[in-house]
Amino acid sequence: MSRNALLWMLWSLLTFVGAGAVFAALYIGGDRTVLLPGQTAGAHHQLEIACETCHTSDPFDSQAAIKKDINKTCTTCHKDELKEADDSHPKKKFTNPRMASYWEKIDGRFCTSCHSEHQPEITLPMMVTLQGDYCVACHSEGDQDIRKDRESHANLTFDTCASSGCHNYHDNRALYEDFLVKHAGAPWLMDEPVVAAAALPQLPRASSTEEIETYLASLDAPVQDDEIAHDWAGTAHAAADVTCTSCHAPEEQAWNDHPEEGICSDCHKPAAKSFSLGRHGMRQHSKISKPRDAGKQLKSLGWKDAPEGLVTALNAYLNDPAPPPMMSTDEALVDLSDDAHGQGMTCTSCHSPHKEEPQQTAVTACLSCHNDDHSQSYEESPHFALWQAETTGNALAGTGVTCATCHMPQSEKKGFAVTNHNQNDNLRPNEKMIRSVCLDCHGLGFAIDALADPALIANNFKGQPSRHIESIDWATSRVEPSDQGANQ
Repeated sequence: MSRNALLWMLWSLLTFVGAGAVFAALYIGGDRTVLLPGQTAGAHHQLEIACETCHTSDPFDSQAAIKKDINKTCTTCHKDELKEADDSHPKKKFTNPRMASYWEKIDGRFCTSCHSEHQPEITLPMMVTLQGDYCVACHSEGDQDIRKDRESHANLTFDTCASSGCHNYHDNRALYEDFLVKHAGAPWLMDEPVVAAAALPQLPRASSTEEIETYLASLDAPVQDDEIAHDWAGTAHAAADVTCTSCHAPEEQAWNDHPEEGICSDCHKPAAKSFSLGRHGMRQHSKISKPRDAGKQLKSLGWKDAPEGLVTALNAYLNDPAPPPMMSTDEALVDLSDDAHGQGMTCTSCHSPHKEEPQQTAVTACLSCHNDDHSQSYEESPHFALWQAETTGNALAGTGVTCATCHMPQSEKKGFAVTNHNQNDNLRPNEKMIRSVCLDCHGLGFAIDALADPALIANNFKGQPSRHIESIDWATSRVEPSDQGANQ
């Protein structure tokens, strides 16, 4: 055999081995971030290395199947959110064959028609990857020509539909005509501004010395810390008969000085679920894919009975990573204080484990991290002054407004307040905040104007809106007031 033939054989062998190693690392397991075609948008960066969360198709599936599968995974996280919003443009609206003529313009049957991932250069707020005049695709012809149907819209351009506080594609709960008409003329501030859920009664706490001492005598803990014990005695946990062992030694387990976060979620399931839906806690979302198993990957490629030793070796070699168990402040994409870096987002990031501290939980914990203008202006705002009055006993319960009041709104359940721990739930878009928060204290007109004023948002609503959104004016000139509007 000639020297050239041997060199070609050697080159072919090395190429085959190298290609096999790369294929194994990328397609059977291993870190696949090298395959990212572009930066992920928004909070999706938290699951970048958990590719199978969104990419669920089998190898070599058709383009149509891949598109269908990717769009199906969108509802894995957003289905309940869209249902709650009474989605203005649900998929079923576009699946009717009569809508086929619109599919070539914007195919509303697929989320990715408007929200295409990995394209940061064209990604707008709300992860929209279309130009701002996308409404023109459907609302500019025939009976759907809104400029002819609505006199008020005659001189408007289509790039203002979703940017002027008038319309949103999915969530219009605070912007429907009959809702606007019903709340037209409301004062900017209600006569009795109170956050209803925050004013609900609370479990009675131990307050007198006798009550506290009686409670402390009942505790069963290997090590007593008087300060912790006294703090705990005045909490809702103590009032609900949650003792030291309930968290530190549940079900007769060995005492653990530092219980894991799962101890909290065992009792606070609704809070844990809503926390996993927001940016602070989405790493704990149950649908985020786990590291791939080499054996299962080999089966999917047709090797059903791979030797156990090979599977073990591949798993060890590939070391398929998974998203860290919690979000770190180092990964945040928003402006944070220098002192905030290096912290993980857990229950105790905001909640003191042994003491009820409303100021810490609802204000201080937020401001210790967030360094944007809106957050740092809070302590100079009218909202903070109201909170100070409530905490000092100079105002009624529910009249104060904290960071959590607006960003983690409470609702009533069985006579008690329940907190939504998804701090982003009413921020996409911010008009979602109107029904759940703003209308407790403010009129609809003021709320719409205020949330459409970037400068007022930046200074944490210190003052009056500098612009006026005419949606209520247009609605009242077009629609007669009704007590039975579908969206009131």
